[in-house]
Amino acid sequence: MNIISQFHQFLENSFHSFLEKYFLESNFWHKSSDFNNYINFITDLDSFSYSFMINAIKVYFEHMDEVFFHTSYRKSFCKSKGFYNRTIMTLFGEVTFKRRYYFDRNTNEYFFFTDFFLNLPKRKYFDPFVCAEVCNAAASTSYSKAGKIVSKKIGKRINNLINITRASARNIVLDFPIEDDTNIENEIKRVEKLSIMLDEKFVGSQFNQGKDHMIKAAVIFEDTELVYKKKLKPNSMNRYKLVNSHTCASIEDNLLKDTINYIYYNYDIFHLKEIDFMGDCAAWIKNFPKSEWFKFHKDLKIKFGMDGFHFSQALKNLTTNENQDVYDALYEYVLENNKNDFTRLVNEFLDLNPERKETIESKRNYIVNNWNARQIYQNEPYMRCSMESHISHIFADLFTSRPKAYSKKGLGQLLKLRLLKINGINIKEQYLNKYRKSENRKNISNEIYRKQTYESNYYHKKIKINIWK
Repeated sequence: MNIISQFHQFLENSFHSFLEKYFLESNFWHKSSDFNNYINFITDLDSFSYSFMINAIKVYFEHMDEVFFHTSYRKSFCKSKGFYNRTIMTLFGEVTFKRRYYFDRNTNEYFFFTDFFLNLPKRKYFDPFVCAEVCNAAASTSYSKAGKIVSKKIGKRINNLINITRASARNIVLDFPIEDDTNIENEIKRVEKLSIMLDEKFVGSQFNQGKDHMIKAAVIFEDTELVYKKKLKPNSMNRYKLVNSHTCASIEDNLLKDTINYIYYNYDIFHLKEIDFMGDCAAWIKNFPKSEWFKFHKDLKIKFGMDGFHFSQALKNLTTNENQDVYDALYEYVLENNKNDFTRLVNEFLDLNPERKETIESKRNYIVNNWNARQIYQNEPYMRCSMESHISHIFADLFTSRPKAYSKKGLGQLLKLRLLKINGINIKEQYLNKYRKSENRKNISNEIYRKQTYESNYYHKKIKINIWK
C-alpha cells in the first residue's frame, strides 16, 4: 500500500468515527432541547480538523524521509545514524515527527534530510509562518500583545492553550533580517515637485546612560488630495490625504541617505523642478535641505518652510490663552510680513509681563530667527505639513503611548518593522522570502544533480519524484 492509499485510509477511518458519533449514535427521535448538543458538535468538529491537520503534516514529513532512505543516492553515499524526534509549532498547532540523521560520505556532512528538504531553520521551535505572523503583529502593537494575537490563530480555536510569551515574540523579531526597502528599484515616476516633512520623536532608552533615543523621520509625498469638505464642527477644517507618501526614519543618522536613495530609485530626478521641505526649524531640520545631495541638477529649486503647527504653538506659548487679542495681532503681523511691528508688540507685551520674560523672549526669537521660513510656508498654497499627526500615528502609538524603554538594537528592529507596515510592504511575505533564497542550500555536485530525479520501486512504482526541487 503506497503513502496515498495509507493516508486515504487514515482520513476515512478518522472521519467515519466522527460521523458515526453524530449521525448514527445521536438520539434525534427524542424531542429535547439542549445547547450542549451544539457545543459538543462544534468542539468535536474543531478537534477533528485540528487532529487531521497535525497528522497530515506529520505523515508528510516522515514520508519524505522514508522515500529518501530508499533512494539509490542514499544507499550509495549516506549512512543512517538513527531516528531523532523534532517538535515545531505551526499555524495548525504543535507537530512532533521523527526523521533520520544521516552522514553523507560524498560531502562529508551530517544532515537531517527532512530539515534540509524543507529548509527548516535549525533548533527553532516556531516555524517560519508563525514567526512571520508575530513580526507582522509586532509592527502595530507590543511584543506581549503580538504573542497573544498569534496564539489565538494557532491550532485549536476552542480551548486554545497556545501561549507565545513576550520574550519569545521579542526574540523572533530580533532574529528577523529586515531588508532595506529604500533602494528597491520600482517603476520610475515623473513628477515636477516633491514635498518632504521632517520631525523627530524621543523614545525612552535602556543601557544608554539615561539619554532618550531620537528617531529622525521624513515623510515624502507628491501632492495632497482633498478627502472631504464637511464642517463637522464650526471650527473644523477640510481633510486632506497625502498622495503616494513614503516614510523614512532612523536612529543611526541614516535619514539623509535613506531619503535621497528613495527619491533616486523611485523618481526621474532630472524631471524634478522643486523639492519643498517643511518642519519645526530645529537645527538638524534646517540643515537637512542644505545637503548637496539634493541638488540632483542645477535648475532644481529647494525650499524650506516653517510648518503651521509649531508656529501657532510658539505664538500661543508667547501670549497664553488669556491674551487672544495679542495673539491675533501678532499673527496678522506675520501674515503681512511686518517684522518690525511684530517685534515692537512683543517687546511691549514683555514689559507688561516681566515674570514671563524667559518664555516670551525664547518664542519671539524662535519666530523672528525663522521669519523667512514662515513666509515661504504661508505664501505657498501647496505647502501643507501634517508631520505632527504622522509622528503621533507612526511612532507615538507604538513607542511612547505607554511607559517603555528600549535598547538601541530592539528599537532599531521595531522601527524597521513599523516602516515596512506604514509603507505598505508585506511583512509576512518578506519574512518568508529569507527562506526562499538559495544561499542556505547545500552545495551539491553535478553528479548528485543528475541523480535527483529517480523512481522509487519501494514506494512509488509509477510516480517519479524530484526530491530536491
